[in-house]
Amino acid sequence: MSNRAKNIIVLLLVGALVALAGCEKQEDAGGEAAEKTEEAKSEETTDEKEEAEVEELVFAFQPQANPEALTPDAEKLAEHLSKEIGVEAKVFMPTNYAGVVEALRAGNADVAYFSGWPYLVAHKEAGAELVVVEERDGKPFYYSQWYVSKDGDVDSLADLKGKDIAFTSPTSTSGYLFPLAKVIEEGLVEKQGDPKKFFGEVLYAGGYEQALKALVNGKVAAAAASDYAYDRYLNDEERAKIEVLTKQGPVPTHGIAVRGELSDEMTEKIKNALLTLNKPENKELLKSVYGAEKLVARTHDEHVGALSKALELVGDKDDQKAAEDKKADQDKKADQSK
Repeated sequence: MSNRAKNIIVLLLVGALVALAGCEKQEDAGGEAAEKTEEAKSEETTDEKEEAEVEELVFAFQPQANPEALTPDAEKLAEHLSKEIGVEAKVFMPTNYAGVVEALRAGNADVAYFSGWPYLVAHKEAGAELVVVEERDGKPFYYSQWYVSKDGDVDSLADLKGKDIAFTSPTSTSGYLFPLAKVIEEGLVEKQGDPKKFFGEVLYAGGYEQALKALVNGKVAAAAASDYAYDRYLNDEERAKIEVLTKQGPVPTHGIAVRGELSDEMTEKIKNALLTLNKPENKELLKSVYGAEKLVARTHDEHVGALSKALELVGDKDDQKAAEDKKADQDKKADQSK
């Protein structure tokens, strides 16, 4: 090969290397530019979230007893929090548990006070973030119980085969999830099975009080509710008619969560305002809503980890929301017919 040919080959190789290096540099520069653009967008989004001014907060309260009876106390609590936070506040009182979750998801509520299972759904579907939880008897949990009539013939869960029973709601933690999980654990209903294949009529009463009074009034053979509902919603005469059949749990206490779009600054203000309810002069105000004794800060993982086993047994089914929607429609039609 001539010297001239060799020189040409060398020049071509050098040129190729230079071009390749240029391409790599361009790619690196392009990648860095893209990363900076994404970072800028992220920072811009964060800044927008943090700088968004909140002029009004909507507090949603999970229904347990008669919503109309709960509303005045809820409004007093919201008024107190409004003064502490420095923004206007109003109360939203849905007719069922699913309404609380949907309000957060749709941005129609900013803060929600609800039980563990609906909170989990809201965390998943609406990005809800837990800020504080209740303490009862000094603990962030309570128990679910099956109640039966003292004069009845039910001595075990197995005796409920074919009998009418009352749950509170298909999305209630202590009034559905844990009591049904107990029935499944005893082998009376298949894992993630339909409770209607074991019980007679399954009534979704709408709250603890309604479920317990359905039992007291002889409409059902058993009712599921929280342990504290017995003292809170029944008088002495009514309590004398029923007794506890089984106890299951522990169940995470109710928590208060905010929708994910609220800024960190506003979330902190809400948390601090809620914790002022622990002051001696505010204790009765806190207790008036759901009977809580104290609020404490607690993380998502700390508080709802115990739900996993019950959810695995019962299943997180879409038809639970459908059942609740059906119950709401039935109530609406009943009201219209009056």
